[in-house]
Amino acid sequence: MSSFLFDTNALIYWTYQHSPFHEEVSKLLEASLQSKNSICALASSLKDVYFALCSHYTDEATARRSIALIAEVFDLVDLSGLLVWDAIDSDEPDYEDGLIRAAAEALQVDAIITYDSKAFRNSPIPKLTAQEAIQKLFKY
Repeated sequence: MSSFLFDTNALIYWTYQHSPFHEEVSKLLEASLQSKNSICALASSLKDVYFALCSHYTDEATARRSIALIAEVFDLVDLSGLLVWDAIDSDEPDYEDGLIRAAAEALQVDAIITYDSKAFRNSPIPKLTAQEAIQKLFKY
C-alpha cells in the first residue's frame, strides 16, 4: 500500500475537466482507491482550488461541489503550528509549496503528486506526476 499527498495543482487538474492532466490524475485516483492507497490533501488547499475553479466556472456552486468532492475522496490534513514553521523555514519556492512539503515529510508519504517542476527538489519525499506514479507504483 502506498500513500500520496496531492499538491494543489493536481487537485485543480482533477476537478477541472478541461485541464491538460485531468485524465491522468483521475486514473491515479481510481487506481489508488482500488488498491486502498492513502490519498491525502491539505485542508488549506481547498481554498486555493475553490478560487481557481471560480475563475473557470461561471457559477460558484460548481466550484463548491468540486471542493466537496475532494473532501469526500481525500483524507484531509489539518495544518499545525509546527508545519507552518517548517514551511516558513523551508527552501521551497513559495510558502504553499513549503506547507505541502512539511506535511508530506511529517506524514512520511511515499510521494508528492505534483506538476510543479520547481518545487520539492530538496525534499526527501519524491515528487511524481500522476502518470509517473501510475507507471512506477502500479506498473501500468
